[in-house]
Amino acid sequence: MSAADNRRSPYAGPSKKLIISIDVGTTFTATSFCLLQPGNVPKFEEILRWPKQATPDAKVPSVLYYDQHGKARAFGAETEDEDTIMVAEENEWVKVEWWKLLLRPAHLPIIKDLVLPPLPPNIQVDQIFSDHLRYIKDQVKAYITSTYGSGGDIWDILSPTMYVILTTPNGWEGSQQNRMRQAAIKAGLVDEEGGRRVKFVTEAEAAVLYAADSGSVNDWLVEDSHLILCDCGGGTVDITGYKINAVKPALKLEESSASRCYLAGAVFVTQAAKAFFKERLSGTEWDDEDMLQKIVYHFDRNAKKKFAEGDAVCYVQLDGHKTVPNLGITRGRLKITGEEMESFFKAPLEQIKEGLEIAFENGGRMADKVILVGGLASSPYMYSKLVAWGKEYGISVSRPDGPTVKAVANGALAWHLDASVGARVAKYHYGTNMMVPFDPEDPEHCEEGRKKDLGLDGGQYVHGLFSSIVKKNEKIRVSEEFSSSFFVDYAADETDFEHTAKIYAYRRLNPPTFLHFQGKKTLVPGYDVICTVKGNLEKCFHATPFRTASGKRFKDIEFSVCLALGETEITARLRWLENNIEVYGPATIAYD
Repeated sequence: MSAADNRRSPYAGPSKKLIISIDVGTTFTATSFCLLQPGNVPKFEEILRWPKQATPDAKVPSVLYYDQHGKARAFGAETEDEDTIMVAEENEWVKVEWWKLLLRPAHLPIIKDLVLPPLPPNIQVDQIFSDHLRYIKDQVKAYITSTYGSGGDIWDILSPTMYVILTTPNGWEGSQQNRMRQAAIKAGLVDEEGGRRVKFVTEAEAAVLYAADSGSVNDWLVEDSHLILCDCGGGTVDITGYKINAVKPALKLEESSASRCYLAGAVFVTQAAKAFFKERLSGTEWDDEDMLQKIVYHFDRNAKKKFAEGDAVCYVQLDGHKTVPNLGITRGRLKITGEEMESFFKAPLEQIKEGLEIAFENGGRMADKVILVGGLASSPYMYSKLVAWGKEYGISVSRPDGPTVKAVANGALAWHLDASVGARVAKYHYGTNMMVPFDPEDPEHCEEGRKKDLGLDGGQYVHGLFSSIVKKNEKIRVSEEFSSSFFVDYAADETDFEHTAKIYAYRRLNPPTFLHFQGKKTLVPGYDVICTVKGNLEKCFHATPFRTASGKRFKDIEFSVCLALGETEITARLRWLENNIEVYGPATIAYD
């Protein structure tokens, strides 16, 4: 249990409030909570007792077992318990792991040849997420109930209104957040009406706030300086540049380079090792999937963690005590040379270095330090290689002292309470589609297949142009709103005022004029639909005067789609003028 952080002010709210943060990683999950009590300094507490856990630990495997009927039967540390494994084998339960990566956006750059373990028949990743979150909820409830004197009452009274903070990799977007929110609702963390009490913070942001909160990086936090945070997790590596605007009385940061996400975490080291073991042990008594899994398990917890630059040899435990000299097996232990070990780390290491270089360049080469967190960063080999990279660029590379497994879960609570990050950098171009008056002098307008329509005013309009709302690498203040203006013709007798606008991201350098190839529905590469904004324009219609053209009476309505992108979630609303006063109407965001 953590001590209260006296650097925080006492909670000034009128009543008790419960906040839970859940960091579901590719390989491990950690969760923390904070019971806010009026007049008391907030205190972060980790869940350190999990069913079937041999020794108390803040993290448990993000692993589940499903039975043949599609029911989740074992979770977390239970999946490493020998008795549970025996029951699972006897009943042919299916083990699911690394499933978080199945949620990834299609655009994320990925290390080639990723092979994710298959899911059981008829089980979708959304169900796994929900089952896993329900297990987490049950453990938080059990912990609070047994730890506090009136824990049962605390849970019963506060859980219906609690906030749930879920962490995501930098690259996860609205679609992934929406699926996670639905999983949280299905898991019973919040009800359907309480969906907005599920909040999202990026793992990198939570990690840097934890590092600052822990006091272990105080000497790195210098006002007006720049740093890069690199969170090397199980499946993803998140890299973000920050400028430190203030240290006291409270930490205030802003992004100095757009956050980036790479599928290059620790599981890729494991995957490379597994392929090596499969080839080396082909045709032997260890050439079996169950046996291979056990070998990989031993590798993950021993050789992978200990390997350091300069080590000439490592060993991984096989079953039995057999010696096979020509395969490098001595008394049941497989010899791995230093060069072979280095090859397992090669692809993730190159991806991380490339990501750091991009963050350094895009941040104006201002950063003079890199903070490493996450499980892969604790590898002696990876750390020494990244320190050497830093020396090339004149950047110090450091890791916070103390355990980093709870970094993200506790940092997520700090994010919710402190609002430390005041500005972010747009990762992509964001905008929507529009139509403009046809210009016969514009060669792009005249391309064969471009869709043209006659407006109610008798004019000819061309469809499908990209209207920018936010430009890539533009600085976005948390409270700042960006907008794009639109004109829509409505006939005098119109009765349907529901308006939808698709929001697009362009992920490359300079957005092309048109969203689609001429005459086709195919988006130009680089464009993706990230969400659809829906709103009602009836009030805007009634506030607009009629006009007549080409013998038709209609209204030419002008309105704006307003996006707020400064938080980790996109929010939207519509805006128009009534009597020269700006009026806002609500809008909803839908995801495919």
